[in-house]
Amino acid sequence: MDKGPKVLRKYLRRQDKQRKKTLKTYGKSEKTTTKYNYTKILFAVIILTSIIALFFDSYGISQYIYLSLNKVLFEFTYHTFFTSLFISFSSSSVYYSAMSSVINLFFLFFMLFFLYFMARSIEFSYGASFLIKLYIISGLFSALFYILLRLSLLVYLPLDSSPVYVGLAWGGIYGLISYIIFPMMRREVRAFIPMRMSGRSFLIMIVSIRLIFGLLYAFLSLVYLLFYLPELGGILGSYLVYKYNFVKK
Repeated sequence: MDKGPKVLRKYLRRQDKQRKKTLKTYGKSEKTTTKYNYTKILFAVIILTSIIALFFDSYGISQYIYLSLNKVLFEFTYHTFFTSLFISFSSSSVYYSAMSSVINLFFLFFMLFFLYFMARSIEFSYGASFLIKLYIISGLFSALFYILLRLSLLVYLPLDSSPVYVGLAWGGIYGLISYIIFPMMRREVRAFIPMRMSGRSFLIMIVSIRLIFGLLYAFLSLVYLLFYLPELGGILGSYLVYKYNFVKK
């Protein structure tokens, strides 16, 4: 008969210990989160690197910051697998004009302004390190898509021909967007447009817009497929991260 109160006291002590541990952990997490805004840091790096890329274009040294399979194989510019993840457009030295790159830069400012709270919610929910990892993994899957597309065009565009320089920041950005959408695939989500649609419909719309632009410009040159389609790899990378976390939990 005396065991009941004793077990209850042990249970209450465990609960109190767990509560203090949770509060202590949360306090540290909250202090770390508010000390640095990693979403702003990430977006600032994207904008700054994209601006620097314009200067690289103007001096004819695009190969040292953009990703190009030609240059990776022949000039060993392996570091561009990383630097290209923070450039929001392809090089203006071949198929893009400098003016179009500047327009794309303003479009980047506009989109990051609306994406800020989505990315910030990921940082608050999962931590700053997860935000950066998700962005980089999504960007690397975009790089993988670029390589596969580039190899598929070898007959049309051999590796010893004019190099194609790409920036893959939108792969990481799409990865952040889609990670927020995946849990709401069947639910209604309000996006950047004044209309209601499910998360699945919004994701299909994003993919469709990218595919339509890529295929339309492909009538001018198949090279444009390398500018518009690799970023879709970011959605796949984000989905794999999402599935891994879901299965893990």
